[in-house]
Amino acid sequence: MDIPDEIKSKLKETPPEVIEYITLLHGIIGSMDARIKELESRLNLNSRNSGKPPSSDGYARKNRQNSQDANNLKKPGGQPGHKGKTLHQSPNPDHIQPHKPEFCHFCRKSLENANTIKIEKRQVFDLPPPPHIEITEHQAHTIRCNHCGKKSSGKFPQDVTKPVQYGSRIRAYVSYLTHYQLIPYERTAELCSDLFGFSISPGTIVNLTHNLSENLHHFEENVLNSLKCEPVIHNDETGLRVEGKLHWLHVTCTKLLTHYSLQSKRGTDGINAIGVLTNFNGVSVHDFWGSYLAYPCKHSFCCAHIIRELIRAEEESSQNWPSKLIDLLLEAKTLKEAHHYNGLVIPQNLVDNVKKRYGELIQTGLNENPPPIIRSAKRGRIKKTFTRNLLERLETWKCEVLRFIDDPLVPFDNNLAERDIRMVKVKMKISGGFRDYFTAEAVALIRSYISTVRKNDVNVIEAIIGAFEKNPWITKCKLLSNKLTEQTPLKVCT
Repeated sequence: MDIPDEIKSKLKETPPEVIEYITLLHGIIGSMDARIKELESRLNLNSRNSGKPPSSDGYARKNRQNSQDANNLKKPGGQPGHKGKTLHQSPNPDHIQPHKPEFCHFCRKSLENANTIKIEKRQVFDLPPPPHIEITEHQAHTIRCNHCGKKSSGKFPQDVTKPVQYGSRIRAYVSYLTHYQLIPYERTAELCSDLFGFSISPGTIVNLTHNLSENLHHFEENVLNSLKCEPVIHNDETGLRVEGKLHWLHVTCTKLLTHYSLQSKRGTDGINAIGVLTNFNGVSVHDFWGSYLAYPCKHSFCCAHIIRELIRAEEESSQNWPSKLIDLLLEAKTLKEAHHYNGLVIPQNLVDNVKKRYGELIQTGLNENPPPIIRSAKRGRIKKTFTRNLLERLETWKCEVLRFIDDPLVPFDNNLAERDIRMVKVKMKISGGFRDYFTAEAVALIRSYISTVRKNDVNVIEAIIGAFEKNPWITKCKLLSNKLTEQTPLKVCT
């Protein structure tokens, strides 16, 4: 760092070696000051101004005045206008238990033949006792023919393959508790013993996991082919501990489809192994990450992430343009909801106005955050500030940031992928990680199946039973694509 000219003028009569030493100290102080600012910036990161999860914020009380979440301002309990849900008496109870007085409370005479003049009803809703496990014995008879003398044997059902085994409904319940309700294997075994009265070992549950995933490969192939046909998909990834090492779980999804893929790498090697983006021609919605941008499809960035980064830029720079840009993005979001979601085209003058104001705010930010001065005395590139990098990215990728107001099918954020990936993170918080890679891979496929059938309003238990019986629920690629692409023509808003 160079000494300012006003200080140099006061050091004219100072010996050169002293000036050199002061210059050295000034440079050290400058580098330390930049390092301190960088460390303070890292300490101030939280879920509001970065991509860090809310769980990393700790237990400190949040500042409601600065919160972007309007829900923080709500009081506990039901909100005004909320229709409460409570128990209502059933007109057809399963059991009726009368309570009649035997004697008069006053004269102590018998009331056996007296007439009832009033009945007051109170109903208790409860669960029946745990069901008794039904054991079905299959007997394959071998019979000798009276005519030719040869023997013919009956055939067992296709899914009855062992002398003793669990039925498809028990296997479906266990898989549902483990992979949808995220209950660990040992606790699932305890739950089955306490509620249903049968014992099952954690090792058997692991075997059921692999058996279920083996019946879902045709489903996975169908979902991958369907995703390649979609006009808009969402992409995201998260870290996963498998066999003590860091792996990556990639999610590719739409409103009706979900596909999880476990990969040892996060970048293009992992994405290429999945094979969706390599043959995709639609719009990929994701966070700003360079590996996604390597693919030739159209891209759209999550504006919720951008807003958090703008909050950080505002906190670090104390400038006004970040808050104005946040207001502009939220205004554009409201504009989309009022038009695209109601089958209307946003008037071009409103779209042009948003883009013009966007460009003006970015230029204001660039002017207030000039690039670092390049010095010829020191080799290498000087590190830019976070705010400067953010501004250059928002300027370079303007079309991708604002694509949601141009394309009716493109959403404002990438929340769909984040919601799909959230339950896997919950699983990691409960269990910590996977000891075996193949089990983790099987769980990812089962989660793909459960998430997809849930999105299509299919009963999860029945869908799992069908998969165990080698008849899994399969999405219809053409019908699904038509449902998303053959939209009602948008009307011009006048």
